[in-house]
Amino acid sequence: MKHGRRKMVWDELLKHCYLAKKNDHIEVTEWTNGEGWDITINDRLFTLTSGELSAINYLTKALEVGEDKEGAE
Repeated sequence: MKHGRRKMVWDELLKHCYLAKKNDHIEVTEWTNGEGWDITINDRLFTLTSGELSAINYLTKALEVGEDKEGAE
C-alpha cells in the first residue's frame, strides 16, 4: 500500500474572471506522479499533462505579445 499527498489550491473564480458568478470556483490539483494537473472549474474537469499546460501558457503569452505589437502599429 502506498499513501500519497497531492498538492492542491482552490480559489473563488470571481477574483480572476469578470464573467464568473458569486459561487464559482477553481481548483488546481497536481497529479501524484507530478506529471500533470487536474483543473476543476465549477463542475468542468480538465486533465492536462505538464507539457500540455506549458503549451497553453506559452501560446497564450504569444497571443498577448502579438496583440501588443499589433496595437503599437
